[in-house]
Amino acid sequence: MPSKPNFPLALDDVSADWLSSQLARDFAGAKVNDFSVTQIGQGEGFMATLGRVNLEGQSVSGPLPESVIVKLSSPMQATRDLATRMNYYGREIGFYQDCAADCGIRVPRCYSWQAEAIDNRFAMLLEDLAPTVPVDQVQGCSFDESAKVMRAFADLHAHWWNSPKLKSLSWPSPITHVQPVSESLALLEASIQDAEVTGRFDAYPNMKRLLPRLPALCKIEPPPPFPYTLVHGDLRSDNIFFPEGEPEPIIIDWQTCGMGQPMTDIARWLTQSIDIETRRGGEEALLSIYHERLLERGVKGYTHKAMMSEYQLNLVVTLLMFSMSMDEIDQSSERAAPLFHAMYSRLEAALEDWDVEKILKILPLLIPIFKITTWFKLKFHKEA
Repeated sequence: MPSKPNFPLALDDVSADWLSSQLARDFAGAKVNDFSVTQIGQGEGFMATLGRVNLEGQSVSGPLPESVIVKLSSPMQATRDLATRMNYYGREIGFYQDCAADCGIRVPRCYSWQAEAIDNRFAMLLEDLAPTVPVDQVQGCSFDESAKVMRAFADLHAHWWNSPKLKSLSWPSPITHVQPVSESLALLEASIQDAEVTGRFDAYPNMKRLLPRLPALCKIEPPPPFPYTLVHGDLRSDNIFFPEGEPEPIIIDWQTCGMGQPMTDIARWLTQSIDIETRRGGEEALLSIYHERLLERGVKGYTHKAMMSEYQLNLVVTLLMFSMSMDEIDQSSERAAPLFHAMYSRLEAALEDWDVEKILKILPLLIPIFKITTWFKLKFHKEA
C-alpha cells in the first residue's frame, strides 16, 4: 500500500511543523508558533481546496507574513482523475517553476510546492492577496477593469509569442491535444446524450441547437496552435485581482495554462466575465486595446483581421468546453448554479451575436486547410 505523502491532503492536516518547513525556503529559520486555517474560495475554484492560514511566527530576517494561502488537491476522486488526465496540477507547478519569475504579468508569490503522482496529490503555499478580492464573476467586471485585463494579457502573450522556451518545456502541451480525438469524441457524445436527459441546456436554445454540430469537429485532429503563446486557459474574473490604485491586475490559478492561441484567453474573458450589455457595447474597443498593446510590445505579423478570425474560432472552442460533462467538477456550493448560469447565458448571447452556427457549418471543411497552412507557417517560421 503506498505511503501517505509528507504534506497535507486536507486543511485539517496542516501543521505548524509543515508550515515552518515550507516557509523556510523563502524565510530562513522560519518558525510558526501558532496558526489558524479558514477555508476560502467555495464556488470560485473547482479543481482544488483553498484555505487562508493566519500565522504567528518569525524568521531570521524578521516576522513571517501575517497570512498565506494553502492550495491542496481536490478531495473528490473524479476531480483528481480529471486533473490527472489534463495534467492540471502539473501545469500550475510547472508554471511557478519555469515561468512565474519572468512571465510578463503579475502573479502571486509561490513559497513552496510539493506533489505526489500516486492519487495525484499536491500542496502549495502562495502569497495572500488580501484585502484585495476578485470581482464577483456573477456580477461581472466593468469595461475599465476589462481594459486592464486586455493590456495585461497582451503583455503576457507578447512575452511568450512563439517562444522557443515555451516549446521546450514538457508540461505546457496544448489542452486541445492532451487526449486522442477518439476519446474526446466519446466524451462529447456521452455529454450530449446526458444533456438531453437532464435538460442542462434547455434554458440556452442557441447552445442546445449547436450541440449536434460539435462531434464533427472532434473527429478531426486539430492543427497545432500558431501563433502560439502561453495562455492562462481559465481567464475569468474569479481569477483576477485588481489592487486598489494600481494599474495592473494580479492573476491567480494557473492549473489550465499551456501553449495555445492567444484568443483562447480573450474569448473566455469577453464571453464569461462581463455582462452581455458590457460586451456588446465594448467588445470591439476591448479587442482593439488588446491588439494595439500587442503591437506596442513588439508582436509582428498578427493583423487585426487575423485576430478577429481567431476570436470567432475560439467562441467555438469555448462552446465545446462547456458542452463537455461537468460531473467531474465539484458544483456542491450554493454559488455554483448562479455562476454557471452567468457563464452559459453570456456565451449563449455571444454565439447568437457572432452567428456561430454559420461558422460551425463550414468549420469541418476548413480544418484540413488550417492544418496545411499551419504546417507551412511552422515550417518556415524562424524562432528567435
